[in-house]
Amino acid sequence: MLTRYRYTDHEPGFEVCPEEEKAQWINLEDPTKDEIEWIHSELGVPMLFLTDPLDPKERPRLDQEDNCDLMIITVPYLDDKRDDIDFDVAPLGFVLRGEVLITICGEVGLIGDLLSRSHKKPKPINPKKTLLKILIESSVDYITHLELMERLTDSLEFSLSKSQQNREIMTLLTIEKALVVYTVALKSNRAIITKVMEGKHFFQNEDDLDLVDHALIENQQGIYMADIFGQIIGSVGDAFGNIISNNLNKVMKFLTGVTIILMLPTLVVGAYGMNVWLPLANHSKAFWIITFLCLIVSGLVWLYFIRKRWI
Repeated sequence: MLTRYRYTDHEPGFEVCPEEEKAQWINLEDPTKDEIEWIHSELGVPMLFLTDPLDPKERPRLDQEDNCDLMIITVPYLDDKRDDIDFDVAPLGFVLRGEVLITICGEVGLIGDLLSRSHKKPKPINPKKTLLKILIESSVDYITHLELMERLTDSLEFSLSKSQQNREIMTLLTIEKALVVYTVALKSNRAIITKVMEGKHFFQNEDDLDLVDHALIENQQGIYMADIFGQIIGSVGDAFGNIISNNLNKVMKFLTGVTIILMLPTLVVGAYGMNVWLPLANHSKAFWIITFLCLIVSGLVWLYFIRKRWI
């Protein structure tokens, strides 16, 4: 999907650009081959600059070719294709061709959400400031998702303490896996932001560099949160693994105690089922006497097990 924008003075700071005007901002979300070919031929952007950000495995990097600057970062998103919450990251490419910004992403709707939040006051007035504000918002998204992971972990604590199932542990492992992915992505983005800040690869004026510094601060905060939360969730996973194992042991101990208690009357009844002479064999109340004795013995054994805290 290709959308052309121009900047305006009214909210939200941009609008769809008419066909007869030159766009200041071109947004590509899961673009078709024809749309990529049109950008390549119309603006002279290298083909690899348009296709590399669509690779889900593409890593953050900077590149420059034919008066075009390329920046690729990874941004977080929630995959709604599954029933459970699935945290993931996707490459997001920025191409600066003169005074035109091209944003490229393989996930539909991901850039749109960043766009809506990146145009809060003060509104960006040119493509470079738009790039920087999207960069800042993507770092803020990492922090937001990490806070969501923390809330999910807290909600699992009560159910984990009483569970003998694997569902909660699997959810915890999913969060831990996402946390590793987020940590790697944040550190990769930090390398790109640091390179931009040190080499002034994209930006020269002080206002732009202040926004780069803001993006770096948000990124470092995300890395700090991810490192701390990683240590916590590792300890939580080990602790609750032991709790589930202990809960299972309690269940097995209870079932073993019940089996022993039921074995005693079964032994007596089995003995009286033999075709030989036995005490009370000719007594008219033999059935009720034997049943009563079995209940008494079982009750005494049950009380003994409870007193010893075996069940």
